[in-house]
This record gives sequence, C-alpha cells and structure tokens, in this order.
Amino acid sequence: MALLWGWAVSRDDADYAPPEPQAAATLSSAVLLFIDGPAGRIEVVDAETGSKLAQYGSGEGSFLRGILRSLVRERRIRDLDAGGIFNLSLFDNRSLVISDPETNYWMALEAFGVDNRQLFVELLERARQQQRPTAATEVSQP
Repeated sequence: MALLWGWAVSRDDADYAPPEPQAAATLSSAVLLFIDGPAGRIEVVDAETGSKLAQYGSGEGSFLRGILRSLVRERRIRDLDAGGIFNLSLFDNRSLVISDPETNYWMALEAFGVDNRQLFVELLERARQQQRPTAATEVSQP
C-alpha cells in the first residue's frame, strides 16, 4: 500500500492546475474585496469605487463564506496572502464566475444552485449601479 501511495505522489502529472477559463465574452464584471470585520462580520466592497456593497454578520451568508474559504485555500496552497481582490463576471453564456487573479482559480456559481447564484448576482448588480456615471445636470446661465 505504501509503495502505491509513493508512486501516486511522485508522478509528474499529479500537479494540480486550475480549470481552464471560460471561453465566452464578458457581459458584466466587478472587482470585489471581502473584508473580515469584528465578531465574524464580512463586508463586501467594490474595489474600484470603494463602495460597500453588502455586509454579512456572524451566521449570515454561509454560501458566500464557503466560496471565500475555497478561494482563500487556493491562495494559501500557493503561499500567497489570503487577502486581496476577486473578480465576479457574468458571461454571454449566462455563466456567473468568481475568479482569483492571483491564482487563476475560478468557480462557476451556477453549479451551486439558483438561490446561491442569486446572492452573487445581487452583488454584481450593486457594483454595476455604483459604477454607472451619474447623469450630468444642465446648469442654466442667467
């Protein structure tokens, strides 16, 4: 048994690589920062505008917390800082993907069900609203 385990671990093709990126055009995207707060709180911030998009208290947002744990685990495996930005993208094939630019690891959120995907759809919508330029108002001259 030990010889079989040793052979499996020593194989060259045993290296892990992230899945290949989506082959689709991006319809919408946001760069998100997740901040650990006191008492287990997580704040979701649009990294480009600095606007807070959502806040989850202790015991809330369990799916979001699970996704973040997976992304952070990939960073720790590679001896990278656990903090940093993540990209949330909606593609023209309707796939919603969260990805890590540091590791190139990504997860298709529709694989976790409609309700779980919806949480990230709402974050993307909030980020898009923050990014829209406000309409210029005309100033009349006397």
